[in-house]
Amino acid sequence: MAFAIVHFTVGFVAVLAVLSLLPLTRYRLTGAYLGGIWALVPDAWRLDAAGLGRWLHALHDSPRAEVFFFHRTLDAPAYRAHNLELTFLSLLVLGVAFVVHDRRFGSGRTILRRLRGRDVSERFP
Repeated sequence: MAFAIVHFTVGFVAVLAVLSLLPLTRYRLTGAYLGGIWALVPDAWRLDAAGLGRWLHALHDSPRAEVFFFHRTLDAPAYRAHNLELTFLSLLVLGVAFVVHDRRFGSGRTILRRLRGRDVSERFP
């Protein structure tokens, strides 16, 4: 089984990539966070929350777990042998996704304009 952080980051980055293509203006990161939580659902049987442990354990071992951002594939023995590498790779990809998102949708330019008290949009295309 891959570490939970790997499942979370795969779901987070996948949803963030999709949401960055849509003409939304708000809540991209919130949607990506919910995608990360969605990727963790098949592992919720370990918590046995609300007595759903047996059903969630059956979901975890079924092909339907692929709907949760390739959960079953990431838990395959081939990936399980590289847990540490997958963790660092997923955190690296998460960091790159944050940088790309901030570069594309960040509001730093607007804050700079407000601080200076005048429009400097010609300097910042």
